[in-house]
Amino acid sequence: MTGHQSTSKLASRGLKPTAVLAANRAHGERIRYLGGCRCDACRRANTDYERARVKARNEGDWNGIVPAFRARTHLIALSKINVGRRAIADATDIGNSILHEIKTGRRKNIRARTERKILAVTVEMAAPRAMTDASDTWKLLNELLEKGYKKYQIAQKLGYSKSLQFKRDLITVHNAFKVRRLFEKLKATGFADAKPAALPKNTTSPKRGMLVHRMED
Repeated sequence: MTGHQSTSKLASRGLKPTAVLAANRAHGERIRYLGGCRCDACRRANTDYERARVKARNEGDWNGIVPAFRARTHLIALSKINVGRRAIADATDIGNSILHEIKTGRRKNIRARTERKILAVTVEMAAPRAMTDASDTWKLLNELLEKGYKKYQIAQKLGYSKSLQFKRDLITVHNAFKVRRLFEKLKATGFADAKPAALPKNTTSPKRGMLVHRMED
């Protein structure tokens, strides 16, 4: 495809050409490289981007564009065993409208991370009230408690008005999904809203989990 054809295609979709978007951007941003600049700063930005993409791909976290066919096939298969879009949306944090577009074939391509999330939804979601071992769930809950979250705070974040009332041995598949999803969300923020317990009198804490006694002045 020639540069003119590429520009015409972008225009037909209501998008500005890359050169236009890059014109007012600072050197050292990858979009300036895509717009045609080959100065040292822009070339370095493009190299850094490509290295990061290769690293993510090697670590299994590549998030490039992939065909939506596999995700669509999986969504259709799940629907045949009565796993609806709402259950899948709860498990993946992918919007209902996006799932609908993928399933109906309107969305031809998706991000690789979106595909991985959809393919990870199992047939267990067909019976969200089915019970599963609670040990892994409690490992996550205990880690949140150690970070400083209170049981009632975790319950509220899970959408419950009362404190946690999960059994230690078994938990529903639905609740296990909800706890893992909450843990991943809080982890992504660095557990920023956790409130560690106050330190005992005359102690300091140079590191998490370490207490050092401080002598009286």
